[in-house]
Amino acid sequence: MPLSDSNLNALMLQIHDNIDSYSNTLNEELSYPPGSELTEEEKEELKKLNQNAVLKSALQKITANNAAEVVFSIFSLLDGVTDPEGEWTGLKLEDINENEEEDASKMLHDTFYNTYWDWKENNK
Repeated sequence: MPLSDSNLNALMLQIHDNIDSYSNTLNEELSYPPGSELTEEEKEELKKLNQNAVLKSALQKITANNAAEVVFSIFSLLDGVTDPEGEWTGLKLEDINENEEEDASKMLHDTFYNTYWDWKENNK
């Protein structure tokens, strides 16, 4: 079943909301790269951003732009206008068919973090 206009619109609005929300939050708990943490010195320096509105605004704009660039790149792959390195036949987003069961082993959000170490090994 192709992707419906309502699902496409809901997805895009949620992505924009997430980019805005995440770029305006300075969370010291990192999830990427897996296993990374901010040092105490880094945490102390980040606290200074609250005293420098111009620097904080610049960092938020850069963070939002970087997140948007990643999403745009992913959509370019899905749209078939770019190809990643390696074996690739393309893929597409579709509305869920309620009569089909989802394969939990192919959940993108889980696979993303699970493949980090494969990527790291390939990029030594």
